[in-house]
Amino acid sequence: MKFSAALTLAIAPLALAKAVNNVYPVRRTEHKGASKGAAKGAAGGALAGGALGAALGAGGAAAVNAGSITQIILVWANPGGGAATTTMNEQVTVTQTVTAGAPPGASAPPPAAAATHSVTVGGAAGLVYTPAEVKAKKGDMVIFTFMAANHTATQSTFEKPCDAMPGGMDSGFQPNANNTVNPPPQVAMQVMVETPLWFYCRQSTHCGKGMTFSINPTAEKSQALFQSMAIAQKGQGAPSAIVGGGAANGTAPPPPPAAGAPRPPPRRQPRRAGIGQLTPGTGQCVCAVSCAPGSFPAVAAQGLGAFGGMPGGMPAEMAEA
Repeated sequence: MKFSAALTLAIAPLALAKAVNNVYPVRRTEHKGASKGAAKGAAGGALAGGALGAALGAGGAAAVNAGSITQIILVWANPGGGAATTTMNEQVTVTQTVTAGAPPGASAPPPAAAATHSVTVGGAAGLVYTPAEVKAKKGDMVIFTFMAANHTATQSTFEKPCDAMPGGMDSGFQPNANNTVNPPPQVAMQVMVETPLWFYCRQSTHCGKGMTFSINPTAEKSQALFQSMAIAQKGQGAPSAIVGGGAANGTAPPPPPAAGAPRPPPRRQPRRAGIGQLTPGTGQCVCAVSCAPGSFPAVAAQGLGAFGGMPGGMPAEMAEA
């Protein structure tokens, strides 16, 4: 009797639990751990999508490419002659990319303690930039001072020295006829890269005459090579016959004689009457020379009060004894 009572008490909770389950069944979900992971992943994806959407709404494309490459920043320009300075702050970006989280066109601030490089364009030195090249670091300033007559500082590429680079820096024409503008026109720009930058003057034939300038040229791409390419691209005229070009009348020079062939006799100029011999007669002789004093080494042999002349130009038989 005692055993039966104990067994009944043990089975009673199980029967009660079954009855409750029949009334309120439990909904079972298979792969419970996988479901939790999927839910967390969906939540994370929604959060990331929201953050990306916010970034796109705030500044356009975000986290798309590697970084923005801004080569030059035009800072200011002054036409000279006491005129007001125009602040430009125009960025010249060649490769347009976007940095994650940064608005388009944004660039890093330049480093402190930037140097200033002064470049004279034209003037007394001729169709040149003085100096023809500079070594500049990121943030350095380059100030172009424009002298006679009317030049530009226009950015190009190494491959096409005399063609303006699309989107590149261009100072525009800065006239200074006969250096009459005082102070002269100036244009300032800030270098934002340490890679080579190439410039030329787009005035008429100046680039074809070698008026080029470079920043940070290298041994492989030097300023001298850049200048020679500019002359080859837009230069005018033909080489003279002395360096292998055509003759003055457009005909080719005669070919050299073959090896072992006899050389032709030298051509003799016909002797004109009165040259090298005394011709009697009367008349007036006027002699004019344009040589400066001491034009020839044999100063003592020219005679007292002589002011140059070709030594030995007078035949000996014409001189008085």
